Amino acid sequence: MLLSRETLVGLLLVALAATVCLGLGRWQWHRFEERRAEAAVIEANYDADPVALSRLLPTPGSTLAAEDDWQRVELRGEYCTDPGCVLYVRNRQYGGATGFYQLVPFRAEDGTVLLIVRGWVDSQDSASQPDDPAPVPAGELTLTARVRPAERVLDRERPEGQVHSINPQQIAADLPLDGEMVTGAYAVLDAEQPESARPIALPAPDTSLGPHLSYTVQWVLFAIFFPAALVYVLRRRLQDERDAVAAERSGPADESAPAPGTTPTMPEPAPATVAAAGGSTTELSSEQSTSCGRPRRTRTSTQPRTVARARRRGQDEEEEDALIDQQQH
Repeated sequence: MLLSRETLVGLLLVALAATVCLGLGRWQWHRFEERRAEAAVIEANYDADPVALSRLLPTPGSTLAAEDDWQRVELRGEYCTDPGCVLYVRNRQYGGATGFYQLVPFRAEDGTVLLIVRGWVDSQDSASQPDDPAPVPAGELTLTARVRPAERVLDRERPEGQVHSINPQQIAADLPLDGEMVTGAYAVLDAEQPESARPIALPAPDTSLGPHLSYTVQWVLFAIFFPAALVYVLRRRLQDERDAVAAERSGPADESAPAPGTTPTMPEPAPATVAAAGGSTTELSSEQSTSCGRPRRTRTSTQPRTVARARRRGQDEEEEDALIDQQQH
């Protein structure tokens, strides 16, 4: 029956599977939308004209808006060249290698301090230390940099001169400088004037949308497949039940009818009888009675074979007597 326990369990499993697939498809769609929005912001701000930092962050404690991510700003001031000010951010990737970001505070003319990532530095082979980093330039500079939101705090023990994340509020207490530090953002160096040696510049961010849209389509197709498969199975089962009911109503098959694919056999004819001389009869076999479509006579024990020969000898004697009579006359 269609409403069997097995069918009900199948319905529950299909409903659960379809719900999970739709949930995963929805999550992938949200990731696609987020990635598309991020790519649009990067494309709009990455190469835009520089603006003043105060336009993006009115106060040092302001939070950077999502639509201002990667926006270029222009600052004039100087780096803090004290050895205690130069920090290195651990576990940063570049070209498949793991190294450090060189992170240095920059004090603007209005006294605002902004953390600047000057570039990527490779790590030493034998120790987790930056390998021959470029020195921080001294004196007054004009620089352009791209503003990024502060990273989350990583509460880990850190080696001296190194940090695990770029969180200005966490770092500010350990820096030997005065001034109001921007706590809601940091910046990635674009260019310095005058130019000086610097670590490897960071590459442009990836603006591809990733596989999220294709994953969304796949999960939706999976969600459609399970109910469709269940409907197909139920229709097949219903058709089988209809065929079984129709077979029962038609009754038992006629045993005398030939089976499909076989040649019907003709009944064997009864032996024919032939009357013989003397009133006796002889049965003929079916082969004898039906040869060439005509009954075939058979010789009986009461009809000797010498009859025909005797008849021939009588005729010869008569012919001889006729010849003798002609000669005598």
